[in-house]
Amino acid sequence: MVTKKYGRQNLPKPRPKSIKYAFHLNKEIFKWTFANCFWEHKTWKECKEVRFFVEHVIAKLQEYEKQTWQEILNASGGKSTGHGNNNHFISGDELPRAEKNEFNNLGYMEKYEKVFSLRLSGKERLIGFVDLNIFNVLWFDINHEFF
Repeated sequence: MVTKKYGRQNLPKPRPKSIKYAFHLNKEIFKWTFANCFWEHKTWKECKEVRFFVEHVIAKLQEYEKQTWQEILNASGGKSTGHGNNNHFISGDELPRAEKNEFNNLGYMEKYEKVFSLRLSGKERLIGFVDLNIFNVLWFDINHEFF
């Protein structure tokens, strides 16, 4: 004898994941902005020449604009064993102390929890957060010292 199970239609529907957890934008084209950048940070001050900035930072970001997020996330290389991903998410808790405080004080840790490390060259990285498919650049890690 099969009995009907009543009440299932009354169960709450699963809530969609919030933006900070959902990253289903892998087929989207990479986009970026400097709108939230911490220009006062010491590493940006080391990047004084406009030519350097345009040739190394802007030019690389423009190259990434031709790729999807999935292609960027799949990029691998490096000298270490296993050749990890060049571009990846990292917990905001792993930021250096000063940068972590800055990230926390502006409420980014609560909203995003993770930062994204984008490789420009051997040691150069841009660190920021991703919101609605847009990479928001915060810091320039000129010598790969953040992580």
